[in-house]
Amino acid sequence: MKVSPESAIKFYAYEMPKNVIVYAKGGDDKAEIGAGGCLLAGGLAGAIAQTAVYPMDLVKTRLQTHACEGGKVPSIGSLSRDILVQEGPRAFYRGVVPSLIGMIPYAVIDLAAYETLKDMSKKSMVYFFLRLFALSSEPGPLVQLGCGTISGALGATCVYPLLVVRTRMQAQSVNDEGAYKGMSDVFRRTFRNEGIRGFYKGLFPNLLWVVPSASITYLVYETMKKSLHLE
Repeated sequence: MKVSPESAIKFYAYEMPKNVIVYAKGGDDKAEIGAGGCLLAGGLAGAIAQTAVYPMDLVKTRLQTHACEGGKVPSIGSLSRDILVQEGPRAFYRGVVPSLIGMIPYAVIDLAAYETLKDMSKKSMVYFFLRLFALSSEPGPLVQLGCGTISGALGATCVYPLLVVRTRMQAQSVNDEGAYKGMSDVFRRTFRNEGIRGFYKGLFPNLLWVVPSASITYLVYETMKKSLHLE
């Protein structure tokens, strides 16, 4: 319920600015937008997608960190209702600032690195032999998976401290004793109590999820674009 609309919005929001930038430059090829255009389009796409699905992201985090009583886990509907009644509608956007601060550079790094790596692969000797083997003029599935793996890992690692801050803000109710007062409070208390390493807790399991997710997403995205003749 979170990932599907987030991916759809992100890619749609990424392609639209690219079309505008190409039109403004008077070109007819999206490859002409350059690195700056990729960065701008990626940043906008990440911010729009994250804002649209953020309430579901918060509910997901609360479900993950919910302390079960008697083995009973609340449903999405009941948990959402409890948050709305007990904390108000603003609670659904608790932690949205560090999330956006992290998501914009993540999307910029992820999308721009993927496009750059894909273009570089067309000029490499490895791709030359892959092209001979596959008899294709476009990057094949292995190249797309490789580019997605590198770009996803790079983006996730760079912004991970902000992900930790966001998750800690999401997981706590405003009514909890000792709850964080804001993003700066999370940074200060995490650094004071855990040091720099505290901002990278859980990085490895996060990469175990992000890397295959990013690579498979790009592979399916490129395949669907060709199947639907959207290129």
